[in-house]
Amino acid sequence: MIGVDTGFFFALSEGQALATKVFRDSEIAVSVLSRFELLRISLRRGIPWEEIGGLLGRSIALVEATAETADEAARISFTTGMPAIDALILAGLVEAGCRTIYTRDKHFTRYARKDVEIVLLD
Repeated sequence: MIGVDTGFFFALSEGQALATKVFRDSEIAVSVLSRFELLRISLRRGIPWEEIGGLLGRSIALVEATAETADEAARISFTTGMPAIDALILAGLVEAGCRTIYTRDKHFTRYARKDVEIVLLD
């Protein structure tokens, strides 16, 4: 399963080629925290939720935050300087079994684990 963060959906809406391919060809997981961020942005910018939220329906899994996720996210945030919500998103995706994660956030690349690949979208 492929993990995607919030920025992936903006890359997708902009027609970014790799994001489009991943969305079309892969089983993707997204954090419930990305859903929160997308809805907040939708409300702030006056974008109809269907335009953004509809893309979430394609996700194979909506990843919840657990106590274990929070503990691992705290370690990730502490060691990398990553913002808390991004660390929670990353920890949840890894906990859900995602070994490839697509993002637009450069600070995700600070996460170093042999069995997890972070792919930075342009």
